[in-house]
Amino acid sequence: MVSASNFITVDKNLISSAVNGFLPKVAVIPIAEDDPDMTEMLVLEGSRVREGDVIAKARGLYIHSSVPGIVTKIAQTQYSNGKQGLSAFVTLDGAFSYLGKKLIAQEWKSYDAATLNYLIREAGIINTFAKPVPVYTQIKNIYTPKSSIAVLRLFDSEPSSITESFLAKKFLPQILEGAAILARSFHVTSLVLAYSSTDADNLKSDIDAILSSEQKAEIFDSNLEVFAVGIDNRKYPAGTMHDITKTVKKTYKSEFFSKLGKKDLFFDSVTALNVYNAIVLRKPVVSNYVHVTGDCLNSAALLNVRIGTTLRNIVEQCGGFKRKLSKIIINGIVSGTAVSSLDIPVSRWVKSIEFAPVGQIHVQTTDNCVRCGNCRKICPVHLWPGNLYRVAHLQSLENACASDKDAYKSSVLCTECGLCNAVCTSRLPLSQTISILKDSYHEE
Repeated sequence: MVSASNFITVDKNLISSAVNGFLPKVAVIPIAEDDPDMTEMLVLEGSRVREGDVIAKARGLYIHSSVPGIVTKIAQTQYSNGKQGLSAFVTLDGAFSYLGKKLIAQEWKSYDAATLNYLIREAGIINTFAKPVPVYTQIKNIYTPKSSIAVLRLFDSEPSSITESFLAKKFLPQILEGAAILARSFHVTSLVLAYSSTDADNLKSDIDAILSSEQKAEIFDSNLEVFAVGIDNRKYPAGTMHDITKTVKKTYKSEFFSKLGKKDLFFDSVTALNVYNAIVLRKPVVSNYVHVTGDCLNSAALLNVRIGTTLRNIVEQCGGFKRKLSKIIINGIVSGTAVSSLDIPVSRWVKSIEFAPVGQIHVQTTDNCVRCGNCRKICPVHLWPGNLYRVAHLQSLENACASDKDAYKSSVLCTECGLCNAVCTSRLPLSQTISILKDSYHEE
């Protein structure tokens, strides 16, 4: 692991509050970015929609209009994950259903898991712990009788972002209640709260205060055991499933926690807060907290923006550019995705946007692998990314020899931290290639 301080942005400790993003005149709402198996479009061009209306249904979640208005166009656009797909263009017009309204908390503890699962799907909630995946899909895919632990990450996995840790500090009771709801949905009996043990204002005292007070009984089911684990995140990576699992097993040396792994639920503060809003406040996912930073901008901010707000709108709210833009990076400078257009809309999985100026981005031309071994030395799970890259480019999965198939199998261990990319002298897309290998292996 390498020092996380190498990736910390200058504004990380300067932002103390979040503000609402400007309302977009036209919200460009991604339809199939979070679940490519979109099955049913529910609106046509010319349709009038209200804030929170369902405009499309996917297998794992519903898609909502983030603003009231008229659907003026349904067309292909570029998504924030670098892919393309359908988006609904909604021109702002009319009154809001949630914005500016006092939302009354609803009782949920009388609901069974099936009811909660339906409400989670209906609200359009995705799990943003790692790769975005609809929570409803996870409920259907990973729950087994052996799945009895859920892990909530209360700090940022990307050191250049502040969104997860900021929300954890500002909305801790709500996030813990969202975690309790997810625990019931997944039928888990134990919840682990993973917080940063190295932040100056870490959450331990706040967590201890809640767990030792009457508030604990108000938030959690009586049969749910709650554990708190401090994670040393001074080194990167520290927030992946692999890293948190290792710390939990080291902290609680028991047979029960020895089985913690990919069959269990790992989620973050963003996901938990969205669950709270959906189940307790009955508010679907129509907005998103986004950390906006970069030396290009006149100011940095943490904005609560409407889904479908374009990057161009966000730049305008931050005072425009003071330096020439070189690259836009979504969700972190280490493991994030680079995009090229200011017309890309914010989706529900975007946590941070960095606008990097000319001079901070090095030459990106790729060369042939020189077998320097840097990627192998830095890999936290002891893979050889360069070798996996060569396998991916020399063989198809169907024609791979036995040794190559072993390489495909080993790719599932990758945490996609992106460190191999950072040290590659040939500037090869190692992490992205291994991600494709993982998907190929799972499909096989």
